[in-house]
Amino acid sequence: MANNKLIYLLMVLVAFFWGGTFNAAGFALADFHPLTVAFLRFAVATAILFLIYHRELFSTPVKIKDWFNFFLLGLTGIFGYNAFFLYAMQHTSPVNASLIVATNPIVTAIIAALLLKEKLTPRLAWGALLSMIGVVLVISKGSWQVISSLEFNFGDILTLGSVISWSLYAIVGKTVSDNFSPVVTTFYGFLTGTLILLPFGVFSRPGLEAIPNASWPAITAILYLALIGSLLAFIWWNKGVAVLGASRSSIFINLIPVATIIISLFMHEPVTPVQIAGCVLVIGAVMLTTDRQPAPAVEPERTCGKDKSSKEALPH
Repeated sequence: MANNKLIYLLMVLVAFFWGGTFNAAGFALADFHPLTVAFLRFAVATAILFLIYHRELFSTPVKIKDWFNFFLLGLTGIFGYNAFFLYAMQHTSPVNASLIVATNPIVTAIIAALLLKEKLTPRLAWGALLSMIGVVLVISKGSWQVISSLEFNFGDILTLGSVISWSLYAIVGKTVSDNFSPVVTTFYGFLTGTLILLPFGVFSRPGLEAIPNASWPAITAILYLALIGSLLAFIWWNKGVAVLGASRSSIFINLIPVATIIISLFMHEPVTPVQIAGCVLVIGAVMLTTDRQPAPAVEPERTCGKDKSSKEALPH
């Protein structure tokens, strides 16, 4: 149970790390094309991940059939999510996009129930619903006029594409994590995603040629996106999916607006009581879905030369 509590803590930190990527992306996009930012983000993260964990990567056998799942990880969570989201923000407002992203836990739970046969329990369903309501309150500040005046456009459809992409990434990640450690799962997802992004990152303008003249905030932002928002966050996320499952893990995504509110408080920006109430709902929803006894232990299986139970250890 102690290990599960640590996993919950890591997933909360992941939400805060990803909350910071929105601010970092603004600095990076000032000097680079969106797809160039995505390529640099994951190229740097992949290289450093290899340098740190090359022994584990070399010692883990990967079969040809495994590359299909790794390709799906790169296609959905790295290329698909970033492409849909970054281009969506050129056509829609942050309010619209955030409201649509708030459906991620419900979308993930439904797809996981259909594809992975994960049980859609009443507790999980209520948790997903409460978290979405909380996010709506945070973003709309409790104003029905804000919600009722929303007009959905092509950008909103693209945002929905990013939600579906991330849900599929979580589900494929759960399947892959049955056979590989979070480090291996993350690395090969990054590698395939970076290769898919390569031509877009190279030929988009302003692209790689802008690096020598890029401002230090832009470079720092890309390093944050690569090291914190990608390298560390994705390893911990894949660990969480391996232990908690795709549906329960997705609930933590709705902590991102909470992180934004906390950052706003530190920056002395105005925060309304309704937004605080929304944060409480989101936190309560996360507690509702995680306050559960761990599944009974099962007989360890041998996987890739290691006990399957070894996945319970945190990434080193």
